Amino acid sequence: MNINYGMEIVRATEIAALTAARIQGLGNHNDILNQARKAMIKTLNRLMIKGTVINDRFRGREEICRLPDVLGEGGPDMDLMVVALEAQHAAADGRNNATCYTVISEDGSILPVPNLRMSKIVVGPEVGEVIDINQCPSANVKRVARVLRKYTENVTVCILNRKRHQDLINEVRSCGARIKLIEEGEISGCLAAINGEKADIYMGYGYAPEGTVVAAAISCLGGYMEGKISYDNDEDRQAAIGHNIHDFDKVFRVEDLINSRKISFAATGVTDGEFLEGVRFTATGGVTHSFVARSETRTYRKLTTNHFFDYNPVF
Repeated sequence: MNINYGMEIVRATEIAALTAARIQGLGNHNDILNQARKAMIKTLNRLMIKGTVINDRFRGREEICRLPDVLGEGGPDMDLMVVALEAQHAAADGRNNATCYTVISEDGSILPVPNLRMSKIVVGPEVGEVIDINQCPSANVKRVARVLRKYTENVTVCILNRKRHQDLINEVRSCGARIKLIEEGEISGCLAAINGEKADIYMGYGYAPEGTVVAAAISCLGGYMEGKISYDNDEDRQAAIGHNIHDFDKVFRVEDLINSRKISFAATGVTDGEFLEGVRFTATGGVTHSFVARSETRTYRKLTTNHFFDYNPVF
């Protein structure tokens, strides 16, 4: 795969982040997402690829700008995952943890998944495969503590602050572990657990499409995840069957979601978050903080980029 793809897609996340940051805090949740998606479309359409968009969680939402089925000017067939703005409500309200993501990989390497909830456990490469999503949360916390040679009380668990997680939060508290609650930004929370700087483990329910993005990041950075899709009714099970998923008890791991080592991952912060700092505007332009990684070589870069607008914003 072209080694320059990573730098091309990080440009797309930068433009989307600058676009969203310009209207950060103005309170229009759909507009900020739509503006970011339009910016991402415009930038990715410049790539010399035929990129099939996989796992768009907002597909079918009339109020949300639709991502084309294919992006790029033409060229090699590739898979694309586009999260133009994670944590749109946080960005629109001026809160933390809003980020833009893009993944590119060789054709047919990303598993299409239904837009259903998925329970996830994510840890970094130091922990590895000791976790088991079918075990209780406290057992997994203790396993992580053992591998990291920490007291259980010193393990930090990142969890989305949702009512559906109250039982999970209570159990983690009962075993004495520290909890880091985040209001939005599941992918950022998972990345924080992967790099181990602000959390040791991520637990909780999000969505299956975000799980494939996290799997792509782990392909590039190392780490381990397990996920289980939740099926509340026959309609959910039919959606899974439509995506060629027939085992409703299946535990999804990275190799199930991403079946290639030829993949690049890019992210740019909109507001300060668990993984990246947000956009800063200056008198002459803006400063973005980004991350780009490549799975073939397990290399990654953290980028601080100065954008000069010359009185006309690039977005």
